[in-house]
Parts: sequence; C-alpha cells; structure tokens
Amino acid sequence: MSDVLPAYPGTAARRREERGKSAFTVLEILVATSILVMILVIVLGMVDQLSKIWRSSSERIEAFQSARLGFDLMTRNLRQATLNPYLDYEIDPTSLSPRRYLRKSDLRFLLGPAGKDDLPGVPDSGQAVFFQAPASYTLDAANCAGLDSLINTSGYYIGFTRNTALPPHVETAVNPYRYRLIQLLVPAEKKNIYDPSMKDNEKWFTDYVDTNSRIVADNIIALILRPQAPGSTSPDIITGKAYADYTYDSALNVNTDPQPVYANQLPPIVQVTMVAIDESSAKHIDAGPNQPNVITSALAGKFQNAANYTDDLDKLEKALMAARIRYRVFSSAIPIRESLWSK
Repeated sequence: MSDVLPAYPGTAARRREERGKSAFTVLEILVATSILVMILVIVLGMVDQLSKIWRSSSERIEAFQSARLGFDLMTRNLRQATLNPYLDYEIDPTSLSPRRYLRKSDLRFLLGPAGKDDLPGVPDSGQAVFFQAPASYTLDAANCAGLDSLINTSGYYIGFTRNTALPPHVETAVNPYRYRLIQLLVPAEKKNIYDPSMKDNEKWFTDYVDTNSRIVADNIIALILRPQAPGSTSPDIITGKAYADYTYDSALNVNTDPQPVYANQLPPIVQVTMVAIDESSAKHIDAGPNQPNVITSALAGKFQNAANYTDDLDKLEKALMAARIRYRVFSSAIPIRESLWSK
C-alpha cells in the first residue's frame, strides 16, 4: 500500500490565487508612499518650526538675561551712592565771622540728559548718571584688596559703539555696532573729585570716560532715570534747570540763601527704567556705524518731561511692536541707602 497521499485537483491553482489576492497592487503602493511622504513632510516641518522657536527663545532668553544682569549691577551700585554730607558754617566776607550753617560735601551726584551738557551718551536715549560709591576698585589689589570701603567714581549711560573689549581689527560682522549699557568705574587711585579745580565742572568723570568705561550689557536702547521725593504731590524732584524733571545735581545752587533742599543731598529714590531689544531684532535693523532710523525715531523727543513718562513709554513700546522688534522693559524704584533727605 502506498504512503503517498493523492493529489487533489485544483489545490496549486487555489494557492496561487490566494497569493495573488494577498499582494499589493502598484496603485496601492503609490498611494501608501504618497501618504508616508506627506506625513514625513508634516513632521519635518513641525520639527523645523519647533527648532526655530527653540533657537529664537534661547537667543531671547540669553539676550534678556544679559540685560537683567546689567540692570541688577547698575541698580546695586546706584543704591550704594554716597555724598558724606556735613554741616559747616559760611564766612561773611565783610565781617569774616560765621554767617550761617550749610550742608557741604566733597562728593557729587549728577544726573541729566545723555549726550547733552557735557554728559556722554546717545542723545534721546534717556539719562546719564555719575556719582561716588564704595565699589572698592583699585589698581593695587596686592595691598588694597581688603579695603572694602574704597570710594570710586561710577556712572552709567547708553552708548552706540562696537565692543571695545575686542581688538579693533576684528571685522564689523563679528563685532557689530550696537546700543550698549556703559559703566564708568574709575580706580580709587585716580579719583580726582577732591581736587578743588574739579569742583565746578564735570572733569571729575569726563576725564575718564574714554579710558575707564566698559560695556556691561548689549542692545540696551534706553535708560530712563527719575529722581523722586517720597510723600510729595509730584514725586519728581524739580531742580529749576533745563530738563528739570530728569535732572539732579547735588552741587547746583549750594550757596544760595535759602539753600535748596537738594543741595549736597542724595535723592531718596531713583526710578530706573531700562529698555532692551534682542540680538535678532538688532541684526534685522542693523545699519552699520549709523544708528537705526527705527530706534532714533522711536526715541526722539521722549523722556524729557516726567509728567509724560507713562505716555512716552507707551509710545516707545508701540513703535517697537510696529517694527516687529522684540523688547523687554526693566523697571524698579531704587532707594538710595545713604540719602538723608530733609528739608
């Protein structure tokens, strides 16, 4: 008896037919490939968009983090401003006898419009401020590093310049012109505020602007400083000078009778507002060594009257938004620790 099973007719044909039914047609493969390509295009587009958003956010965070560090450095130093005022009598030139007591100081606090009245800075960028503070900066670190109360002449203003820390031969593409927050810090050994010849001029800080200034933050387009007196109907201190709302000079009219309230006194509060833009926006409006028109027009004529501060800031923000410039505003009321404000 044979062990071979009989072959049933039609079995091979049915198997070939079943294999034919389970295979994809060319049309089905083309449709599936098209769908896969569409999915890949969508996914790659989403990845590219997310990558752009990530890069933009990272640049913005990095740029504004630098601005925040510069803002914190400036406000911390400003908070420590000092005048060391004292009372002394005034001699009557006729009788050579004491006539009255006056507040006197060998130091000075000066705040005014940047780029005007011998103050450095970009015009219309807000204000510049110069003062003395215990920054303990010395050229003789070996012998004086432990002197924590060394007084230095300090100051802040907005400049439009290349990065002065880089060599001058570096190409502008690598070292572009930008608005920057500049700090003046004069070593204690060079401080000349005690020189009588400097008493009635600004050489106590202008002599050092070119040699002792450094950049502390990039892409800072405005620095608005408002000295304020607490408890008054109008918080801003009026000194009777041009741009009085944004001006403070502790040495102004110190010998008049009666002596002004601000004479040889520090303002009790300085409202500090700083406007920063990000680097991608700065690149977009880059005009080489020329200030970008969109920034100069946005700042023109603003921050000259403290009564218009809110309106001026609102107009500046709207101008930046209209130009699609990403920006951030930093603002804080800084109490001056050593202010002995009294009338």
